[in-house]
This record gives sequence, structure tokens and C-alpha cells, in this order.
Amino acid sequence: MIGGGNCFRILLVLGVVAWISMLLRVQSVVARPAASTTPTTPQGVFRLQCDDPSLSRTEERLLRGVEKRFYEITGFEPQNYPPILIVLHGHESYGQGLPSLRVDALEGGQPRIQVDLLEQDTPQSANQTGRLLVAAMLFRESYAEKAPEVGSSIPKIPSWLSHGLASLCFDAKPQKTIQASFLQGGAPPGIEAFLAERPPDDSNHLLEANYDERAASLLQAALKGEGNVTFRKWIRPDSPSKHSDSLSSLLNWPSGWPMQKVEREWLLLMATSSREEKSVTGELTSTESLRKYDAVAEVIPRDAGSFEKLCKERGWAFTSQGISSRLSALRLQANPLVIPLIDSTINLLQSGKALSGKKLSGRLAALTALRKEILVRSQAIDAYLDWYEATKVPVRSGLFDVFLNSPESPVRKGPVGHYLDAVESRGW
Repeated sequence: MIGGGNCFRILLVLGVVAWISMLLRVQSVVARPAASTTPTTPQGVFRLQCDDPSLSRTEERLLRGVEKRFYEITGFEPQNYPPILIVLHGHESYGQGLPSLRVDALEGGQPRIQVDLLEQDTPQSANQTGRLLVAAMLFRESYAEKAPEVGSSIPKIPSWLSHGLASLCFDAKPQKTIQASFLQGGAPPGIEAFLAERPPDDSNHLLEANYDERAASLLQAALKGEGNVTFRKWIRPDSPSKHSDSLSSLLNWPSGWPMQKVEREWLLLMATSSREEKSVTGELTSTESLRKYDAVAEVIPRDAGSFEKLCKERGWAFTSQGISSRLSALRLQANPLVIPLIDSTINLLQSGKALSGKKLSGRLAALTALRKEILVRSQAIDAYLDWYEATKVPVRSGLFDVFLNSPESPVRKGPVGHYLDAVESRGW
């Protein structure tokens, strides 16, 4: 039989053991590595879930930049919508179809948008990751706080939109290189053909980069001016009655964007970013400008009689219009010294038919005199620039050494010279 004191001691020991056991269990739970969820990004778009704290900080900085660029490009205002959950998976998840995007419905009717990524992107998955992130942001703006209906299909983001927006959000370079072959005489591309173009495979980096840059230029051209407002209404309609022209209707192009106007702006953006831009649209020298001017204006007679006869021929209006168009195109590249000559010629073509013979002779003579004056001035400028460049050269080129070296002249001696040579030879 156990006494009261011993019973108390036994109960005390059992209590201490139970307390220590519970403390050890708590410590083991605290020490066990668990998936840490970082706070949302500053505008509340992303929430990151990652096991590696250092990798979590790196990814969070990336998501901050993408979030900022997205709002700058699209013009959307930050809203208190449910954040996009970004889950980073380790090496054991390779080959499981990652990266991926899914949209679900939560209890209460709110949407759940989740992007599953690999902790370390492969070359094939890096570009896909960017497209999934911008697609998730577009879905977040489209669904807002209302989840998709059960059984409904999730709309597919058009390829040009996901590629273009990802390129703008992940690469903030103001100037990009685009292969614009139409500047070299090829047929200019059209928006309809580009929308139907299939994006290159991720393994072909050069073709995919060129497609991304063309898509980014198209998006920039379309978002200018009121196009920004149209884009936001396309992603998030103001009312259910406008649901037919929305992202969920699977249209590749908003009806509010004028395709012809956007196409002109798109071609201009690609031209200014083209690798061949300098060689095509660069300013010509005065000599080259005059040479191209002569090639265009050689069909224009220099005497009044021939000019009047040419103006009376059938088809002269069409011919003069073609010459004026070619001169106007040359004006964009010509040296400023030659521009007055081009303008005077275009003015003569437009008004020459209405001029009298005397005035026409005076205009033609003035045109010929102006060309001679420009030629003399251009030659003088070229000569001065050549002299200026020559004086700035720190070393001699050697091209004129033969003229700078004086030739040796033969020595001629008279009686006095021969006498002095004889005296010198005797050792004086």
C-alpha cells in the first residue's frame, strides 16, 4: 500500500514527464521546416509560397517588378481582389507538367488563381513562366471578385497578347531590335495575318524572341491614346451587356481598336526599332542627295517649250504625281542643303502647267541656278571638312610623303670647289 506522500511524489513525477514530453513535441513542431507564405506584393497581386527563404526573397523582387510594370502598361488601378498564389516546387516536381496555371472557385464565390512554378527555371520554361504570370494577372482583372461558373471553360489568352505583354513586363528596355524586312522592299505585314500566326516553339529562341518583340510592338501601338481604355474594357467589361466583346468571348482582337490605324502605328514602331533602320532612313550626304535627285528629276525638261509640251501629253498628271511622291520620299533622307531644291521642284510640278511661258522659263532657270549653287556649296563644305579632318589626325598617313620629301640635287663644283677639296685632302 502506497502512502499519501509517495502517491503525491509519483503524480508529481508523472506530471513533470508529461510536461517535458509536451514541450519536446512543441519544439519538434516548431523546428520542422514548413512552407512559409510571404506577405503579398505591394499592390496585392501576388502571394508567394516557397520553402527556401533566400529563393523566396529573389522571386518576390521579381514579382514586385512585374506587378509594377503591368499597372504602368495596362493602366489598371490596383484593387482588393484575391491575390494570385505563386507556388514554387522543388526538384522532385520536374517532369510533372510545370509550370502551369489553374483557375478555381472558392467557397463564397471568389476565384482562386494559382500558378505552379519550378524553383529553377529551365531554358524552355523561363519564357512560359512569364506568359503564365501575365495571363494570371489578366484573369485576376477579368474575374475580379466573382469566380467562373461551375463547368464553364476558362478563356484562352491570345498568343500575341501573352507574348507581347510578358515581353513588356519582364524586359523594360525602351528600344528593341526587330527584324523588319519590309523596309528592304518586302511586303509589309498585316495584323490579321499576325494574329493567325502560330508562335514559334520555346526551343527556338531567336524566332521566339522576334515574335515576342513584334507582339510587344503591336500591343504598344494599340494601347496608345484611347486604346488603353478600350483594352481595359475588353478585359473587364463595364456591364454584362458588353460581355460579347470581352476576353471571355475568345475574340483575338477588341472591336474598339481600329485595325488599320493600329497597323500603321505598328509598322512605324517596328521600323524605328529595326536593325536596318540606320542604313535605310539615315541622312544622306549632299553629294548623294544630289545624285538621287538627278535620277528622279532627269525626266523634267529644262526649257519652257519642252516642259509645256510634256504637260499637254496624256498621263502627265499621273507622271508628275509619281515624280512628286519620289521627291517627297527623298526629302526625308536628303541632306538639309538639298531640301530647298527638292521643294522648288515639287512646287514647279504642281503649278507649272498654269504658268505662262515667260514665268515658266524663269522658274526653270532659277531651278538650274539653285542646283549649281548647291553643288558649289556642297563641294566647298566637303573640302573644308576634309581639311578639318586632316588637321585633326594625330599621325601622318604617309600618302603625301613623296611630295613632302625634297629630291636630292646633284653636286656641281667649279675650280674653287675642286681646289678646296684638294687642300682638304692634304690634311689642312
